[in-house]
Amino acid sequence: MKRIALIFTLSLLSISFVKAQVKADTTLNKCYTIDGTYQIQVINSRSQPLMPVNLNKIVLENRDATKVKYVPLGSIVRLMILPLSEINKPDFKPLDQIGYVSE
Repeated sequence: MKRIALIFTLSLLSISFVKAQVKADTTLNKCYTIDGTYQIQVINSRSQPLMPVNLNKIVLENRDATKVKYVPLGSIVRLMILPLSEINKPDFKPLDQIGYVSE
């Protein structure tokens, strides 16, 4: 009987740990894809860009720890992704979702 109680208790503890880990991973991913940590930039134009459906995935896959990354989304549109070091600064100011750049 003691064995069954021990197994049951250990099972509950392991399930709680897994749930906590999944929640932490989800929260971490959300905080690095939130608005203001990236910007869709339109180069030498004032047209309205289309938002990619998989924007969060692109941001997560390309975010760097220390360097700003630029991902082309078309001939005149690119995605600027801020690094974790910039996002974690106490004086971080979120970016506008869309920016118009002259080059």
